[in-house]
Amino acid sequence: MKDNDLPLPSVRCLSKEEAACYLGIGVTLLTELDIPAVKFGRRLVYDKVDLDLWLEEYKQRGRAGKESLWLEKPEFTADLILGAGGLMQHSRTAKEYEKVLGLKTEKKLKPT
Repeated sequence: MKDNDLPLPSVRCLSKEEAACYLGIGVTLLTELDIPAVKFGRRLVYDKVDLDLWLEEYKQRGRAGKESLWLEKPEFTADLILGAGGLMQHSRTAKEYEKVLGLKTEKKLKPT
């Protein structure tokens, strides 16, 4: 058996066009998604392993990644968020600052 009879290994690094075809998307979308690439001199190639990992991560993020980016637990923000409408409570510390700064803290009486 000659060495030439052995099949060549599959290509691991893909060009931009091949990577887009591999993912089933267009070249423009491939560049917009900021998918990791490897640069060899002037040549930019996409590793199949990186493409597979990126795709799995992208699927976990959900629709456009919005579901997991800003998760906040209600118990942490419930006391900080004021309800819509109604009166805002005046801070107690504001009066303390006014006293320290020497500002007038007395309520003005309306002339009758």
